[in-house]
Amino acid sequence: MFVQPIDYFLAAWFLLAGLSTAYVAWDQFRTNPEPAVILVTLYLGPVGLLLYVLADKEPRPGTHEETRRSAPTTWAT
Repeated sequence: MFVQPIDYFLAAWFLLAGLSTAYVAWDQFRTNPEPAVILVTLYLGPVGLLLYVLADKEPRPGTHEETRRSAPTTWAT
């Protein structure tokens, strides 16, 4: 039973956390299984999904090499 506004927020957060974790689990098991990423997404919810997408996904499929070539290489010198 929802009594206070925080209850609605928590219900929405848990729903988004579940959906985010389901997406990351599906994507991880399809490409590269790393259970730690799934647990981080479970803990952080939508924030974990955002971090996963920003850190692990290519801008567009097939553009990984182009993205890596255009990255600054000043750290290597």
